[in-house]
Amino acid sequence: MIRAAILLSISAAAAASGQEAGGYRAGPADEPTYRTIVQSYRESPPPTQDRLFAGTRFWRLDPGRYEVETWWESQVPKDGSGTAHILQAEIEIGLTPHIQLDLYEVLQVLPDQTLTHEGNRIELRYSIAREYGAIWANPTIYLEWHPRHDAPDRAEMRLLLGGQIGGSILGAANFFYEQNLETSGPEGTDAEVGTQLAASYPVLPWMRLGGELKLGLDQHGTPKFSTVALAGPNAILKLDRFKLTATLFFGIAPDDPRINPFLIAGYAF
Repeated sequence: MIRAAILLSISAAAAASGQEAGGYRAGPADEPTYRTIVQSYRESPPPTQDRLFAGTRFWRLDPGRYEVETWWESQVPKDGSGTAHILQAEIEIGLTPHIQLDLYEVLQVLPDQTLTHEGNRIELRYSIAREYGAIWANPTIYLEWHPRHDAPDRAEMRLLLGGQIGGSILGAANFFYEQNLETSGPEGTDAEVGTQLAASYPVLPWMRLGGELKLGLDQHGTPKFSTVALAGPNAILKLDRFKLTATLFFGIAPDDPRINPFLIAGYAF
C-alpha cells in the first residue's frame, strides 16, 4: 500500500507539471505564439492621386507617394504688350495620412524674353480627415509661402473641397486668399481673393476631360481691385506612371489675359 501511494503521488506531480503556467503550457511542444497587428491607412481612389487640374487643387497624396512635375504657364495679354512665361519644377511628397509637402523652383521668361529666377514655392496640405471619404467634401487646408527674388514674398491660404458629384464625375472647389507679406513697397498688399471650380470625367481608361473656372478680385499691384473671370477646358492623359495635365483658360474680365494656358508633365513614384 505504501509503494502504491508513492507511485500515485509521483504520477500526480508529473501531471501537475504539464499544466499551463503564466498563460503558456510548459514543455518544448507548446512554445508561446505571438501575433503582430499592423494599423495602416486606406488608400485613396486613384484619380485623387493625380493632378487633375492645373489651377484647382484637390485632396492630397497618400503617405509614401511621390511625384515630380514640370510646369509651363503662359499669359498672353489682350493689349498685345508681350507674352510672359513661367517655368516650374516641383516635387510632391505624401508625408503622413494627413500631410503633403510640395517644393517648387520657379523661373520666369519676361515679355522681352529675359530669363530670370522668379523664386520658390513651399506648399503644405493638411487633410482634416485621415482617409478619403471620411468627411463630406474631403476638406483640406492649403498653405503656401512664395519667397520671390527682387519682389515681396507672398503667402496664400486655401480651403480645398472635392469629391464625387455624380457617377464618375469628380468635382473640386477652392476658396483662396493671397497677398504680399511685405506691404510697404510700391505693390502694397497686392491681394487676390476668390474661388476656383473644376470638374473632370473619364472618357477613356487613360483620359479624363473637364473644365475649370476662376472667379475673384485681384489688385494687380495697384490699390484698386479688378474682377477676375477665367474659364476653359481641361484634360489629363495618364500612361502608367506618366501624366500630362493641361488647362486652357480664356480671360473674360477686361484685365484678364487673353489666354492663360497651363501644361504639366508629371511622373509618379
